[in-house]
Amino acid sequence: MTTFLELCRKYFNTNNLYEVLNTSKDATDKEVRKAYYVLSMKYHPDKVAEKEKTEATEKFKIISRIHALLSDADQRKLYDDTGCVGDDIDPNSATEDFPWETYWSSIFRKITDNEIRDYELKYKGSDDEKRDLKKGYLAGKGDMEFIINMVPFSSVYEEDRLREILEKIIEEEDLPKFKAFSDEPPSKKRKRLAKAKREEAQCKVEMKNEEKNSSNDLMVAIKKRSAEREQQMDNFFARMEAKYCTPKRTKKNVKKT
Repeated sequence: MTTFLELCRKYFNTNNLYEVLNTSKDATDKEVRKAYYVLSMKYHPDKVAEKEKTEATEKFKIISRIHALLSDADQRKLYDDTGCVGDDIDPNSATEDFPWETYWSSIFRKITDNEIRDYELKYKGSDDEKRDLKKGYLAGKGDMEFIINMVPFSSVYEEDRLREILEKIIEEEDLPKFKAFSDEPPSKKRKRLAKAKREEAQCKVEMKNEEKNSSNDLMVAIKKRSAEREQQMDNFFARMEAKYCTPKRTKKNVKKT
């Protein structure tokens, strides 16, 4: 039996709900909502590559469930006082039955790719990014891979910029100096970069295959529909054409095939 808190640890390396959202226990409702929004931009299944959808979906369910819990004053107080998440979360189903997609859309309007890019531009270099980098540095004890995975919109291609920010924060705030950060072997960075490039190449191959399959499926659908129309020509052709070949019905049939 996997409990909800165990799922949090499995996917986010912590069973502290506030740490999962990258916020704190004294955060206001508005701050909790903002923290949830930032992570939802990162893990929304519609905004990640196909090969990342399974894990992103699970993470998205978890952060949605956490936000729902922390948004309820009674449940949040129970969690703050006892560390329990309440009886409403069935440990047998964990996040499976939670309507995460409906829940998210009821809170936030549908966002576009342009809005995500605009938000990313505002986030990078902001106080929010610096705060998240600091949290990632402390939580991961300086492990750069952990930091990149934890901080929204981070990637191996920006390591130099992220390190520069962190080095300044470490000096100004007198943070602990972890060897994993200061003495990391260059080979680890090269491995991260190589891994990222392999994943990008694989993603491009998968996207091309999806486009090819989609094109093939469309051709099959068109041929099938054409054959069906020919068989129906002797049976009140005009009426059947009006029924099956209107622009709206044609578009719908292509999508379903």
